[in-house]
Amino acid sequence: MKLLQALGILCAIVLVPPCLCGGQHVSNCTSNSTSEPALCFTTLFQFGASLFDTGNAAIAFPRQAFQPTRPPYGSTFPGYPAGRFSDGKLIIDYLADAFKLEPLYPFLESVEQTNGGGRDYRGGVCFSVALATALSTEELRASGILRQNITLNPLTSDVQFRWFQSFRKRVFESGTKSTGKLSALLPKEDEMANALYLPGEFGVNDYRVGLLSGVSVAELKKKVPLVVLKIVHLIKKLHGVGARNFLVIGVPPQGCSPFYLTMVNGTKDRFNCLAHVNTIHRLHDKKLKMALRKLRRELVDSNIMFADYYGAFMSVLKHPAKYGMKVRNVACCGGGGEYNYNPRAVCGTESSRRCSDPHRHVYWDDFHPTDELNKIIARKFTSGQYVEPLKVSL
Repeated sequence: MKLLQALGILCAIVLVPPCLCGGQHVSNCTSNSTSEPALCFTTLFQFGASLFDTGNAAIAFPRQAFQPTRPPYGSTFPGYPAGRFSDGKLIIDYLADAFKLEPLYPFLESVEQTNGGGRDYRGGVCFSVALATALSTEELRASGILRQNITLNPLTSDVQFRWFQSFRKRVFESGTKSTGKLSALLPKEDEMANALYLPGEFGVNDYRVGLLSGVSVAELKKKVPLVVLKIVHLIKKLHGVGARNFLVIGVPPQGCSPFYLTMVNGTKDRFNCLAHVNTIHRLHDKKLKMALRKLRRELVDSNIMFADYYGAFMSVLKHPAKYGMKVRNVACCGGGGEYNYNPRAVCGTESSRRCSDPHRHVYWDDFHPTDELNKIIARKFTSGQYVEPLKVSL
């Protein structure tokens, strides 16, 4: 798989001992100094919002009606609600599978609990949390994106970075003490430096706040550089504490989602997506890729790749039958209506209903993909499709 092979080249450059990937899976790597198999990236750190949240929102906001702690979330896998906004796995789960790692547990499942034989964080941590924005509430107000007096999720990109700093401190402290189960269940210091860092879909909720606050598309487009700059700042801050390998994930075409199709009026394209909403997301990705190209020249000791979530998503939406799907824009789980989204009966509430064939649907609920689509997109990324640049050089 091209991405994994490219990451293998990267491993050969930055890891000690070096690791060469020649097969389809990273687990086929072998060290130059031993015949024992070695993983190229043994640690992943995920940042972002609900598309990559493995359980932080469920812990932070336990009383919210939208919580994926209720059936039928998780009905495809693992068979019960697992804190993920899907019927099964997320993209990050499938990426962890590709690297032969354990699932990324949410940061808010306190690491201290691992002293009792709990979670194993050696494979990495998920800092993503549903409804997270790139910009803080104050920044959203100052920029004119937020124009209503509403309460937003305070767990922004800045907060997620502080979570990472807290986790990093625990790793370094455990490395110094090197005692007890806690030390055994955390990554080593060198694994932190050589980990793969994945800033997720920051921007999705910033733009949603703007559109629902009455900001026009034309005005919102002018704010895109502010959101992109915030993502760049996150990468720089991570770089400042030792991160060197990044897979930056763009935003999906949310104008195709049951939420927007129900809540926002506008002209639809031939794929039944709101064209004016998607122009914002396309502009975001364009500006982000430009910023990353500049950042590569600035951070010459780093490898910064971009994963085109929008393009991968649309490749399925344009040809659903090719992937065994038949329902583009209607949620599998919801409370009725043209797109099976009802804000008064969201997925997981008593009034909502689940379809019998989620693997045939693109969308699981109002915003989030099904397990099947997450698997398809993850496979596209790991095969090198919709990822740039693949050529790694230092």
